[in-house]
Amino acid sequence: MKSILLHVAPDEGFQGRKQAALDVARAFGGHVRCLQPRRIPAYFGADAAGFGAGAALVAELIEQETAAAREIRARIEADLANEDVPFSWEDAVGEPADLLIEGSILMDLIVMSLSPPGATPQASVAEVLVRAETPVLAIPPGQVGFDCTGPAVVAWKQSMESAKALRAAVPLLARASAVTVVVVDPPEGGDLPPTEAAQYLARHGISADLQDRRTGGQGVAATLAQAVRDLDAGWMVMGAYSRSRTIEFLLGGVTRDFLDSSPVPLVMAH
Repeated sequence: MKSILLHVAPDEGFQGRKQAALDVARAFGGHVRCLQPRRIPAYFGADAAGFGAGAALVAELIEQETAAAREIRARIEADLANEDVPFSWEDAVGEPADLLIEGSILMDLIVMSLSPPGATPQASVAEVLVRAETPVLAIPPGQVGFDCTGPAVVAWKQSMESAKALRAAVPLLARASAVTVVVVDPPEGGDLPPTEAAQYLARHGISADLQDRRTGGQGVAATLAQAVRDLDAGWMVMGAYSRSRTIEFLLGGVTRDFLDSSPVPLVMAH
């Protein structure tokens, strides 16, 4: 976890995810790359004649947006200069999710925020997850920072997504004070039972407990959330969208539920 990509935007979650990126970088002697996406204004490609004040108004609006971005950058860079973590900065115009995905190619982790209910994020964690090859550390609203040395839960399912998330999280899990692999309503048989996950971790020197949990009338997401509380876990590893994102949008699903209301930071991969 040497190269950390931090999503920069003036939203309520920024301070929390900035601190999380710094925490991971400190833990691994890493570097934070700050990416400040700016959307192409809706009016940018429009016919200037369609605006009452014409092209001059368009130019003025773009300049205002650019000036605001510069002010945000100056303030954040001043804050980061007081930290003991090396950082670099890139700002780019385009769709934020696209820019984060493109910028993550040689990154070990993307740090983003989960949105509070009713909020519209600049960049969707869900979209980045399903298109990027880099794992995402998603910080819930109100959470400041990320302590990878706390107890961790691995939400295990017999899926490629769970396996990918587990592999990506090994450096973080190696620093956790305790690791518990939790499987909810485990099926009989299969190629990837939770014992395989525990053995994989053991080969990396990580001792993990196994727990089977039964839904008992509540959903899988609620059962996992209860396990997190019972184990006093500080964070969780999980695969994202083992079913299609469209089906989860229409019918609901564990990924969608946790993106909407996770009680702890999530290390996720698809």
